[in-house]
Formats: sequence, structure tokens, C-alpha cells
Amino acid sequence: MKKLGIAIERLQAAELDLADDLRKVGERHAVEHDVYHLSHTLAKQCEAHVERLRPFADRYGAPRDHEPDGGGGLADMLETLRHKTSELIGRQPAGLLLLDDLRRLFVSAQDVGILWVMVAQAAQALRDRELLELCKECHTESVVHMHWLLTRIKVAAPQALTV
Repeated sequence: MKKLGIAIERLQAAELDLADDLRKVGERHAVEHDVYHLSHTLAKQCEAHVERLRPFADRYGAPRDHEPDGGGGLADMLETLRHKTSELIGRQPAGLLLLDDLRRLFVSAQDVGILWVMVAQAAQALRDRELLELCKECHTESVVHMHWLLTRIKVAAPQALTV
């Protein structure tokens, strides 16, 4: 059971990381209203997933308790500064920055999705119906996140790469 606890802990950490990254990207690209608003909405869903996993983390002995950290930090500020500086001096246009951010988010969302699949498989093997149902619901929401990101990449790519 301890191994499932570790997997749940990894899933919670991945969900919180994705939530944090979604908010950062939303703030960085606030001019893109859909990116700003939907990234914040999806971040809230990720945090809700962590909360819904909490009883199962306790049940299966996840190594640590997860709380949203509220973001921030020097590394985050330096990354934002680097992006803004690149925009100002023309090294990397805003469209390319958006594509890079969306690509990174998509990879993170894929990681979250596969972790949900892994935990679901363990829940099925253990015949834990409650956890399995949670995995199905949350994985479905994670797939929606991936679809939105992919669609947004498809919308942004032509403009960013050809103009």
C-alpha cells in the first residue's frame, strides 16, 4: 500500500505544479484573455483534484501533505523577467513565448494524465471503487485540459511561426 501512497503523492505534486504553472502562464499572457481566464479556471480544478485525493493519500500513506504554496519566489520572478526582457529586445516575439509556455503546459498536463491512469490501475487492482471513480472523473478533466492546450497551440502556431 505504501507504493500507492507514493504514486498519489506524485500525482498531488504534479497537479499542484501544473496549477502553479497555469497561473504563471495566465499572468504572463494576460493580453490573451482566453489564456488568462481559462488557465486560472484550470488551475482551480487542479487544486480541487489535490483536495479530493487527500483522503486517499491518508488511506494509502502518502509521504507528505500538499498545500498550494501560493507561488512566487525568486526563480519565478527571474523567469518572468527573462521572458519580458526577451520581448522588449526582440529576441523572442510574444507569440513564440506563448507557444513555448503552452507546450510546457501541455507536457505537464500529459504527466498529470498518465499519473491518473497509473493510480486508477492500482485502484482497480485493489478493488477500491471510490478511488477508481475519483480517478475516472479527474482524468476526464485532465484530458479536457490537454485538449484545450492542444487547440490553443494550433490556434497560436500559424501566427507565431509565419508572421
